[in-house]
Amino acid sequence: MMSLETLARSGAIMSSAGVALMVVFVVVLLSFPVTKNCGESEKCSYHSTAPGELQSVVQPSFLAISLITISAGVLILRFSRWLESKKSENDTKH
Repeated sequence: MMSLETLARSGAIMSSAGVALMVVFVVVLLSFPVTKNCGESEKCSYHSTAPGELQSVVQPSFLAISLITISAGVLILRFSRWLESKKSENDTKH
């Protein structure tokens, strides 16, 4: 079974990876702005000026993945700390 400290560290690493993904998203978005193309109709399209390899980074799904990774890491970290506090409460009762 995984120790609580290892669980907490894995949650911290996971949330840090999510933050790194978010930083990559912001850097690419600031480096290669998004242009707005409006035709005769009221519908407008948005196109990133990022090169082909970075087009996948400037997608709403990439932002969602980074936010989900951050929140999952924080959830794991908080859960491990909660288990740790429950364990210490049980140890002091006996």
